[in-house]
Amino acid sequence: MTMSYLTRLVKAIEEEDGGLFVGQDADGHLLLAEYRGKRFVPPLVLDFTEEEFDAAVHTAARGGGSAWPGVSAPEGGYRLLSVHLYESMSGERTPTRRLYLSNGQVWAE
Repeated sequence: MTMSYLTRLVKAIEEEDGGLFVGQDADGHLLLAEYRGKRFVPPLVLDFTEEEFDAAVHTAARGGGSAWPGVSAPEGGYRLLSVHLYESMSGERTPTRRLYLSNGQVWAE
């Protein structure tokens, strides 16, 4: 069985971005306490489900996932969302609440 897109994202955050997840909230959303050297107290909530992230991957694939020629459309969508995550987390303002999906992108607030 292949890994879900959300599982891949969590693994990439942990292994490539120095991320630290510290469990789940009451709704089952993952809690991110650290990302690229930034600590979050309280942790940021990944405010989406596996199904919602999967749908966002396919939406992103239709809207610009072709930035990576030679990979499947969903893989391009996944990579695009990963870039959105990095850009959203690397902005001038440090997020304090959550990561969420909107308009086929990952946003931090």
